[in-house]
Amino acid sequence: MSHSAFERSPVNYVLLPVRLRKGDRAIYGLRVRQEIYTPKDLNQSEIQEGDHPYAATLSITEEKIINRPSSGLRFTTGLQIGVIGPAALGFKAQDFIHRITPSEPPQGWNMQVGNDILLNYSLGVDKEITRDEVSLLSLSGRARLGTVYTDATLGMWSRFEYLPKFFTHVGPDPSRKVNAYFRFGWELRFVGYDASLQGGMFNHTSPYTIHSGSVSRVVAGFNVMAVLEIYRHELTLYQNFVSPRFDGSDWHGWMGIAYHYWW
Repeated sequence: MSHSAFERSPVNYVLLPVRLRKGDRAIYGLRVRQEIYTPKDLNQSEIQEGDHPYAATLSITEEKIINRPSSGLRFTTGLQIGVIGPAALGFKAQDFIHRITPSEPPQGWNMQVGNDILLNYSLGVDKEITRDEVSLLSLSGRARLGTVYTDATLGMWSRFEYLPKFFTHVGPDPSRKVNAYFRFGWELRFVGYDASLQGGMFNHTSPYTIHSGSVSRVVAGFNVMAVLEIYRHELTLYQNFVSPRFDGSDWHGWMGIAYHYWW
């Protein structure tokens, strides 16, 4: 949810860049997110050695996005607060989906990563390389530091759109009633700590986690998305792929649909 009221939040004093330059365009908002991780086989109630632990996070992020059109830059900074573990209601969410699908309910959530605090700070930068009337090519970098995710990511993405507006508008362009674009990207993520695999930073009683030495320290990713914007409404269809995240795991892919309303 994005709204100008969040511009007055005291959290903005720790979200970079603190001071805006002339010509900068900023947007402020809150993001609520739940992430769910499971092993491949959801029908086993015992620990599945060598597969991903059951884990879930639930968080709220205060976010600041700043476009600097004169330099072809976008800064995205966020402070994320929440929980990892049963308090994140991962089992409840997945069980609900399985019941309305219908399909067999998952059996192994009693072995999930234990409750712990989620406190993360993130900073992302996108830098335009080249642009023409129908496409845009950009470099990207992101760093996360905190109790659940500590990593750094480098990547490149391309966006195909008539008169690309990524570095001039955050969200739909009010002058366009209808707009659509496609985006393709790849990235390399350098992993320092991942609590969804290794367990929480303070609670070390999780029944099953992946040993630190088995966690992949470099993870490759590829993503594709198609976006339709109608006035303030934004509908996204996406497909993601990631390389093995720990010893013995495989490439993993998933699809999703996201909706965003811009105030």
